Amino acid sequence: MKDLQREILSQVASGTITAEEGAARLEALESGPPAATAPTPPGGPRQVKLVSRFGNTEVIGDPAVSFAVADGPHRVRQDGDTMLIEQSIFSEGTFEFTRRMGRNGLDSFGRNLTIRMNPTLPLFAKVQAGNVKIDGIHGRISGEIQAGNCVVNDFRAPINLSVVAGNVEASGKLDSGASSINCRVGEVKVTLGRTSSVRIKARNTMGEIAFGDGVSADGNDAKVGSGTGTLEIECTMGSVRVEVE
Repeated sequence: MKDLQREILSQVASGTITAEEGAARLEALESGPPAATAPTPPGGPRQVKLVSRFGNTEVIGDPAVSFAVADGPHRVRQDGDTMLIEQSIFSEGTFEFTRRMGRNGLDSFGRNLTIRMNPTLPLFAKVQAGNVKIDGIHGRISGEIQAGNCVVNDFRAPINLSVVAGNVEASGKLDSGASSINCRVGEVKVTLGRTSSVRIKARNTMGEIAFGDGVSADGNDAKVGSGTGTLEIECTMGSVRVEVE
């Protein structure tokens, strides 16, 4: 434990990580019994997991950040190679960092959370009756949206989204890897850049899947560009639209 603490403090002192990141990692080390704490992988966490409930969260890709920094009401802990950031509505629990911003446009309950993270890292977002905006994250993006809203701008790696009674708008580029969209009683709109290259396979049950201009469709199959990446779409009592812009 003390060796890990010294390592974190050394990283802060050398500027490898920010003071906020160092504080979050120190809190994570103290969050449970030492015997039950998983060892920190070399180099620290490798991905970010966000859980947002009943609030507004914005995730911004920032190459100046070595990992992730959160500003607003949240709890944070490290689980193996994953940093878990959970939006918290109320100030309870020993690992919560709350900064109420007053009159600067955030709501009066302090429910707005802003996360700046390195854009190359993978992100998993779980949204439950909340609103999340993801901007400029170029690592893999995965998400579960339940009765919430999610906007993704400027994605450049595979995306994997599951939507239940939610709404998603995503725009970016797909040209490699395997992506997927599963929509159940929701609405999804995907706008691909003209340099995208992806094969699309769609399955529809009592829903609607539509392809706009720039998408070459043949029944349940479609293609954008030469089709080097893949995108599987499954729609059940919802609507999914894919277009090129």
